[in-house]
Amino acid sequence: MTNPKPEYKSRGILTNQEIDLMLDEANKLPTVFFQLRAKALICLVKKFGKRRSEIARLTIDDLKPTETDLEITFTLSKKHKRGLYQYLKSIEKEIKKGKTDRQYILNLPFPEIKNLHKEWQQTELGHNYKDSKSLHSISLSDKYAMPILEYLKFLKKNYPSCRFFFPSGLTVFGTTYLIYRDKHLSGSQLLRIIKPLKHDAWLHLFRETKGAEIAKVNGRTLTAVYEVKEGLDLENEETAYRYVRRYATKKEAVER
Repeated sequence: MTNPKPEYKSRGILTNQEIDLMLDEANKLPTVFFQLRAKALICLVKKFGKRRSEIARLTIDDLKPTETDLEITFTLSKKHKRGLYQYLKSIEKEIKKGKTDRQYILNLPFPEIKNLHKEWQQTELGHNYKDSKSLHSISLSDKYAMPILEYLKFLKKNYPSCRFFFPSGLTVFGTTYLIYRDKHLSGSQLLRIIKPLKHDAWLHLFRETKGAEIAKVNGRTLTAVYEVKEGLDLENEETAYRYVRRYATKKEAVER
C-alpha cells in the first residue's frame, strides 16, 4: 500500500459497506458538483482499482456509454528502466564531456558497475515512461455505474468546454467552481477528495482492494495471477502473484 500514514499501515482492505458509507458521506458535501465528483471518483477506483495518475488523466472522451455498458479507456504510464547498455552509453557521453574519468570507469569491477547501474535507473535519465491504452467497461446495471454517468452528464451540461473528467479549477465564493479547461487534478488533489469521506482511506487502498477481490474469486491459481495482472494493468506477473499470495486461500485437496 503506497504511502499510508504509519497508524494506517496495518488496516485491511476496504469493505463494500465502508465504500457505500463513503458514498453517503459524499452527499453531505456543500455543492452538487462536489457531491457528484466525489461519488464518481469513489465508484471509478472501486470498480477498476486504477492508479491515481490514470484516474486523473481521464478525459471526457475516454468515457463512452453504450446500450449496455460504460466503456472507459485508461491511459497507462508505465515506467521502463533503461538497461546496462544505455547506462554505458550515458557514461561515454559523460567521458566525452570531461565529467567522468575514463580510466576510473575501466578500473571498476563489474559488480560495482552493476550497482551503479541500478542507482542510475532511479534517476530521471535512468528510466522513461511509455503511454499505452487499456479499455475497460462496467455494466450499466452495476450500482456503481450510475454515479459515474450522472457526473459525466453534469460535466457535459454545465462545463461543455471541459476536456478532463476531473478538471482542475477554482472555487469562488464557496459555491461556484470555475474550471481550467485543459488542466486536470493532480493525484494529491484526488486524495483530498477522498480523505474527508473516510480519514483512513487512500486511493491506493482501493487498488489493493480490487486486487484482493480478483485474487479471492480465482483462488491461488495461475488464472488468478493472470486476472490480477490484467485487471490492474500490471507490468509483470510477479506483482500480480503478490496479490494472489496475500489474499487468495490455498485450498487443500479433500482426502477420503
